[in-house]
Amino acid sequence: MTSQGTTPQDRALLQAPNGQDPSQDARRGLPQIEVVTRPEQEQPPAGPRRSAGSLLLWFICASALVLIPASIWNFSRPPVYRAAAAVLTVVPKSRSGFGGNDPDIQHVAIQRQLLLGRQLLSDTLIRVQETQQAVDLLDPPLLTPDDLRPLLSVDPIPSTNLIETSATGGKPELLATIVNEWLSAYEALRQREISEQVGDQLQQFDEQALSLEKKILQKRSALEAFRQRHDIVTLERDSNQALKRLQTLQDSLAKAEETSIQARAQLEALRAALANGEILIPEAQASALGKLQQQAAELRVKVQQQRERYTDMFIQSDPNKRALPEQLERIEARIDEMIRQGRRDVINEARQAMESATGQVLTLQRELRVQKITASDFSSSFADYEDLKADLSALETLQRETEGERMALEADAVDEYPQIEIIEPAYAPRDPIQPQYLTDFFYSAAGATAAGLATVLMLLLWDARANPRHTPVPVTGVRIWGDNQQRVSPQGDAGQQQLAHNAMPSQLSAPRPGLSAALPGALPEPAPRQLMGGEVDALWDLAGDHERQLMGLLLSGLHPQELVTLQENDFDLSECRVRVQGSSPRWVPIAPGLCRLFAAAAPLPAWQQNPDRQLEELAARIPLLAMDAGLAHAEEVNPDALRHSYLVYLVRQGARLTELHQIAGPMASAEIQRYACYSPAGASRPIGQIDLTYPALV
Repeated sequence: MTSQGTTPQDRALLQAPNGQDPSQDARRGLPQIEVVTRPEQEQPPAGPRRSAGSLLLWFICASALVLIPASIWNFSRPPVYRAAAAVLTVVPKSRSGFGGNDPDIQHVAIQRQLLLGRQLLSDTLIRVQETQQAVDLLDPPLLTPDDLRPLLSVDPIPSTNLIETSATGGKPELLATIVNEWLSAYEALRQREISEQVGDQLQQFDEQALSLEKKILQKRSALEAFRQRHDIVTLERDSNQALKRLQTLQDSLAKAEETSIQARAQLEALRAALANGEILIPEAQASALGKLQQQAAELRVKVQQQRERYTDMFIQSDPNKRALPEQLERIEARIDEMIRQGRRDVINEARQAMESATGQVLTLQRELRVQKITASDFSSSFADYEDLKADLSALETLQRETEGERMALEADAVDEYPQIEIIEPAYAPRDPIQPQYLTDFFYSAAGATAAGLATVLMLLLWDARANPRHTPVPVTGVRIWGDNQQRVSPQGDAGQQQLAHNAMPSQLSAPRPGLSAALPGALPEPAPRQLMGGEVDALWDLAGDHERQLMGLLLSGLHPQELVTLQENDFDLSECRVRVQGSSPRWVPIAPGLCRLFAAAAPLPAWQQNPDRQLEELAARIPLLAMDAGLAHAEEVNPDALRHSYLVYLVRQGARLTELHQIAGPMASAEIQRYACYSPAGASRPIGQIDLTYPALV
């Protein structure tokens, strides 16, 4: 189908190979449509235009006419400095009831009026004029408070009781002096009014305090003399020597009586044991007695054995045998003597211990009677000492009360006036607060630039009106695929002629059996079909590992012919890339998911043994996968369509058309131009900034 006005040559180019009208082939099935837009070249301007140098000169002149006067005015202004001091104020108790630091807007406003009052400004002016440095800087001199008031300012700091007192002018050293003398005058005025109000009462309190101080000194001297005379070491009654000695004797007597009772009980117990026939012996002789008793026991055993073996006559007749009984008698006699002597020694020791304890008790009783008399005298003296100390304490209490009343009177008088504290005094400022020379200069420069740009714009508008330009008219064409994959261009004469003469054959892939068949006919080879993301996902889900290897490399930009030459050593799986050799050697990055697929594959690639036949079989399975996935026109889904879809994916991200060869290999200019319609508006991006991973391979 063609429009009227088409030339016979155009009709021949648009006819099908069999000489039939392409519209007849389109009626055999649902056509596919592609809209192609190509802008027409601009026509040159009708007349001469201003040069860039001329426009730059106009820009400089216009900017200078604005910038120079503005800069003269800006930098001729005198600097203005500002010296400030921070002051903390407290609300008086007479107005708040308790005083405090809570923010009080009314109090701050009152402070401002007080600080700017005429009396305070007069005192400040006198103080400033008495400062030699300020006198040297006063030019002209400040004669009245009205001359000083415009320089001063009191500004509250929001949400606080802080105020900022400041002075502005052209001499920074003078400003700091004025602010500091201003605050000093306020403090002096406040102290003077307080003194006038409570001066007499404070003098009475001072005289009373001086009298009490003298009495306290006299009482302390008398107390110290009494303490030394009566040997009072400490201020605690029980810690002094007499009472402490009495307590010590009482404790010692109690221990001595307890010892005497124990000694008497020990003696009685020994006498009872002696009456019962018990053996009593000192501990020092117990070891010797034990040894004798052991010897006696051994001799008894030997004598008994001897008597059992021999008769008494034989024993008496044999000196050796007779010696054993005699030795036993001597040892037993010695044991009896040690027992009698031990009884006497034990009884004597117990009697001596009882007598010693009884004597110690008597001695302590005598000393205790004497110490009680001494302690009684000390207690009487210590009572007098306590009375003296109480008198001294009463005088000291009275002194403290007098001092407290004086301080309360002074504090009440002070609280009647605003409390201030200078947080930071004023210092001579280094930088002026105004004018902002640099900022105003930049504003002037910006205005001058705007004036220059406006001048250039007016000149350009003037030139454009004098030399109008023709607006370019875009040419749009429509390409339709029928069932036999042929194209026709049903459009107007101009668009049809442009499409017929400017259509370029597809350079995506050269004809090769099993991969990409050439299309016969007069029209150029059609562009492969572009697959949507969902269609590629459907194919990938149904594909096996071998088909996925083929699809993954096509969706990484490799040409179908380049797949034939791939070997296992061309895959660098550590870096996830594949090396393409041949006329355009390069390294092509592959997706991580595809890299994992290749790492688990054996052999690599799947068509390594017979590349031509195996690739042809795998390519033939792609349309079958499209049919299983339910894609429309499944016969159009082939390796060229997958590679074409990947390149469109890159271009739609804004990839530079001139850098596509880095991924896809060498491409003819006409083939690259075919992807221009997919490039988004604006400047394109380098291929290194593009996401090279097709979504289905993630």
